[in-house]
Amino acid sequence: MKKISVALALCCFAIISSSFYIQGFDVKASIKRGKAIYETQCIACHMAQGEGLPGAFPPLAKSDYLGDKNRLIKIVLQGVTGPMKVNGIEYNVAMAPVNLTDAQTADVLNYVLNSWGNKGVLIKPGDVQPALKAKVKNYQPNN
Repeated sequence: MKKISVALALCCFAIISSSFYIQGFDVKASIKRGKAIYETQCIACHMAQGEGLPGAFPPLAKSDYLGDKNRLIKIVLQGVTGPMKVNGIEYNVAMAPVNLTDAQTADVLNYVLNSWGNKGVLIKPGDVQPALKAKVKNYQPNN
């Protein structure tokens, strides 16, 4: 019985640990790096807790706008312009493109997608270039 309990505990630990390290990608480290990028590149407009500034800058916290990873990558690297509705509120302020590497883009988005009540998908650096080529509905770049 004791052997079964130990084996079960080790199995549970392996499953939990693997959720932060997926096929050669350390999600926990990516989120940590992403937080540092967010604090230097994004915090002025989207605020410390991702709450944004009502009427000016949309929230990232508990945001219903974060569901399309291709659009998110385009917004970060190409900026965005034109109207958008986030959590039922209309915004129409341009965001300038941010000059980041593919790895930095993945890191900052992993931080945003896993903070402030968001439950997002994992973004790896290899996802960035294909996303930039993808067609995205309701997106206007600001470049």
